[in-house]
Amino acid sequence: MDLEKISLQVYTARNFKPYDNILKFLSEQGMKKVELFEVEAFSETKELLDKYKMSSPSSHIGFSTLEDTNSIINKLKHANITTAIVPSPVGKPGGKFSALFDKTEDEWNEFGKSLSSYVDIFQNNGINLGYHNHSFEFNPLPSGKMPIECILDHNENLKFEIDLGWTVAGKSDPIYWVKKYSSKIIACHLKDFTSKDLDLIEHNSQCAIGDGFIDWKEVLSEVLKTNCNIFSLEHDNPKDYKDYVIKSLQFLKSLEI
Repeated sequence: MDLEKISLQVYTARNFKPYDNILKFLSEQGMKKVELFEVEAFSETKELLDKYKMSSPSSHIGFSTLEDTNSIINKLKHANITTAIVPSPVGKPGGKFSALFDKTEDEWNEFGKSLSSYVDIFQNNGINLGYHNHSFEFNPLPSGKMPIECILDHNENLKFEIDLGWTVAGKSDPIYWVKKYSSKIIACHLKDFTSKDLDLIEHNSQCAIGDGFIDWKEVLSEVLKTNCNIFSLEHDNPKDYKDYVIKSLQFLKSLEI
C-alpha cells in the first residue's frame, strides 16, 4: 500500500506530547499526513506541520463546535483542513461515553438531520463535513434499522469516515457498509484487534495493524474502490505509539493491493 495515503489520527499519541516530538517521529518514518482532533491546538500544530513538511487534510471536531459555524470554519481553513469529521453525537456533560449513543430511532434521526444541516455551508467554504462511527452505531434499533443509517441518510453530501475496526467491534461486516456507502466514504480509520474472543470495546484488545485478525487485504481492496483518500491509523491507548506506528506501517507497505 502506498505510504502517501496513510495518516495517523494523533489521538493515538495524545499521551506522548509534545506535538513537536510526535510529528518529528512521524516525519522520520516517511509519513506526510496526520489527522488532528484538538481544535484548540490547531495553531500550534499548523506551525509544526509546516516545520516537518506535513499536512493535516482532516480533523475531528466536536458536534458542539458547529454551533459557532463561522468560527470553526475559519479555524479549519487556517489549518488547511479540508475534511471535518464529527466523531460522536452529543450528550449530557460528565456522563459515560457510551451514554452518548443511548438513543431512540427518533433521536438518532434528529441528530442526523441536525448534522446534515451544516453540510452546505461547509461545502460552500471548500470543506467536507462527515461522521466517524464507533461500534455503537451498529446496534440494531427495534425497527431493525441501524443508527448509522439514521445519521447518514438525510443528506447525500454528508460524508463518512468509516472506522473499519469499530465496525468489526460492533459485530458488523465492514465490507457491507463500505459497499452501501461507497459514494460517501472519503476517509477511513484502521484499527485492529488481537483476538475475536476479547471484548473489542476494551482498548487493551487493540494492536498494530496486521497483528490482529482483520483481513486487511480483503477490506482495503474494497475501500480502494471508493473515493477514500485518507487512511488513518488509530489505536485508542497504545503503550508505545512509536512501536504501533512502525509495525503498522511495515505491514501496510508490504500489503499488495
